[in-house]
Amino acid sequence: MRSAVGVVGGVALLVAGCGLHATRGVPLYPKLGDGPGPDHVATLYGPIQTVDGEDVSRKGQTFELMPGCHVVTLQRNIGEGSASGAWAANLPHLTVAFAMKPAHRYAIRSEMEDTSGPVGRVTIVARDKAPDGSSVRVPFARSEDDILDCRRWAEAQGF
Repeated sequence: MRSAVGVVGGVALLVAGCGLHATRGVPLYPKLGDGPGPDHVATLYGPIQTVDGEDVSRKGQTFELMPGCHVVTLQRNIGEGSASGAWAANLPHLTVAFAMKPAHRYAIRSEMEDTSGPVGRVTIVARDKAPDGSSVRVPFARSEDDILDCRRWAEAQGF
């Protein structure tokens, strides 16, 4: 009985530990000790290829960044699958200039329209979710001016 309780307790700790770790992303800043904490960093999630020119595609899909302007490019080949089906898409070069704020979560997600045919439409959406739960859509960068505007915002904020 005692060993069963130990195993169940160990599994519960492992699951709880994994849950806590999953909410934190890979830090894309020099991290000292425990780092600045979730209230002081921005979290980015999605099929990311580069952040500020650094290839992060093999580091996972969740990242922590210091507040400021971060230029993000998406992976070109994305897809999802389950027991009920799968889809894949080859995307054009997509860039987002995120004006990241502390404690905000930034997500890039794919939305697939319901279709019964073999071909469908995938929409890629970038969103900024504030700590209060409000959410706004972030447009993709259409030109270098969008990136410059983001960098000017960050400078004006002191980032």
